[in-house]
Amino acid sequence: MRTWSPELARDTLTFVRACVEGDAAARRALHEAFAEDVYNFPAKIYGASPEDAADFYLYVFEGDRIFARLRTFEGRNEIQLRTFLAYYVLRGLFVDWQRGRRELVTVSLDHVLPEGPAADADESPAHGGVSSGGSPPGDATITRIWHGLTAEERLDLKLLSLLEHDLDAAELRLLAQVAGRSLDETRALVDEVQADLRRKDEQLGSLRDELDSVWGWLVLRRRELQENEESLRLLGTAETAAAEALRARRASLEAAIAKRARQHERVLEKTRSHKTTTSYKDIARLKGSTVGTVCSRIFRLRERLEAHWRTTEGSR
Repeated sequence: MRTWSPELARDTLTFVRACVEGDAAARRALHEAFAEDVYNFPAKIYGASPEDAADFYLYVFEGDRIFARLRTFEGRNEIQLRTFLAYYVLRGLFVDWQRGRRELVTVSLDHVLPEGPAADADESPAHGGVSSGGSPPGDATITRIWHGLTAEERLDLKLLSLLEHDLDAAELRLLAQVAGRSLDETRALVDEVQADLRRKDEQLGSLRDELDSVWGWLVLRRRELQENEESLRLLGTAETAAAEALRARRASLEAAIAKRARQHERVLEKTRSHKTTTSYKDIARLKGSTVGTVCSRIFRLRERLEAHWRTTEGSR
């Protein structure tokens, strides 16, 4: 396998082949060059939300899906790689993603984030369980992972979960330095993003309340429909006023239940897509960076954390 280099990138087909064959430098270069294209694709083409765009981004690179699709690239008719990526790779992956929407299996940020002012001081990580259902690693493992991260990587994790975790003074200074802003400007922007996240959290609470209310109504009406059916069964084929009233009530219940079921599905979909983690766009704004750079950094950081967790689970 030829090792990727900037010179080889001029030969698009050679560059793609290096990516497909697993050249780490080539894959990293493709990640950085097209991260923003991948992130923006579902919003530009299908009107997806920023939260869905972030999930789609992770789906595309998870399990090397994008590189499996790039195997078919041959550069025919002088097609540009960016065009091929959009029309042949991302469109297909978006359809697959929509068909099998699921919760992404990721490492809970609580496992590697400090908790509270005292923990910020000594960087003692918080307790927590892995989202994939395994038992939590010990404190020593969490501490080792946390200390294995760079200061900016720790900052990235904090920025992802600004709703639950405030930045300490050192982290604010680092963010101001990375973004090239004053400390006061940085603090004001962080406060603005946190306020927006709190509003989203309140909206999520309202959606869950509505979901509970609609579900409760459906349970009651479906029970009434069952009782109605039982009453009709007992009446048999008799054409009576009572039977006619029961059939009318059945039709009314079925229509109302169908309508509420559609409402429940809409609210459920909103709830599933309503995330309170900081959006990549806001993180890019906070860091004075591009969305593509943020996408690439967060993806690589998640990969490292998940590799740590798999190693930890496998050694038990």
